[in-house]
Amino acid sequence: MIIGSGLIANSFFRSFAKHDEICIYAAGVSNSNCTNAQEFERERKRVVQALQKTMHVDAFVYFGTCSVFDPEALNTPYVQHKLTMEKLVQTHPRNLILRLPQVVGETPNPHTLLNYLFARIARSESFTLWSKARRNIIDVNDMAAIARQLVIDNSARNVTLNVANTTSYRVTDIVAALERLVGKNAVYTAIDRGSEYPIDVSAIMPFLEPAGVMFDDDYLENVIHRYYEKTE
Repeated sequence: MIIGSGLIANSFFRSFAKHDEICIYAAGVSNSNCTNAQEFERERKRVVQALQKTMHVDAFVYFGTCSVFDPEALNTPYVQHKLTMEKLVQTHPRNLILRLPQVVGETPNPHTLLNYLFARIARSESFTLWSKARRNIIDVNDMAAIARQLVIDNSARNVTLNVANTTSYRVTDIVAALERLVGKNAVYTAIDRGSEYPIDVSAIMPFLEPAGVMFDDDYLENVIHRYYEKTE
């Protein structure tokens, strides 16, 4: 069963929509800039209800955020909320918490990093760029493929794992890749902010080959072309 209807939820539809023993919880607050306590409380109640109804399932899968490793984001309302939700999910006897980085796919959500940057560059609108920031990018289909392998592996229960790229990219490099696609120079003001933080992906390395996922040197460029070339 799948709870949710957005980008992440839809990526699991074919695999688990009809599986009563697997619960994919992919709903709730999707904007990392959210500070609305009512939105957080709405998700908390929905998670509690979902847990109560699915204590019998073989896997209750919840998606956290790799931003918990970012010292500049850790104390934001969104990240603190996600950590609170993780603690709730850990009460399930067969939980699997997957922390995600920037997930890229076809979504109208304007708050995703690449959607935001693409729109600004395409419309020649100015934005602020944190020159020291790095962001981890993963294709939604690759994320789902790795997650499916983890769900199939019955030993991956009651653990919290990072499902992320083996490489984090400088935001300046992400902007440059979008500039090449769009054929325009971005209009931005660079400020001396941002950080680089490690994301430990050692636990998922054995699952990459079975999932058919390879994080090679062309990964970022390929992902950007896959989802933005036709909208350019």
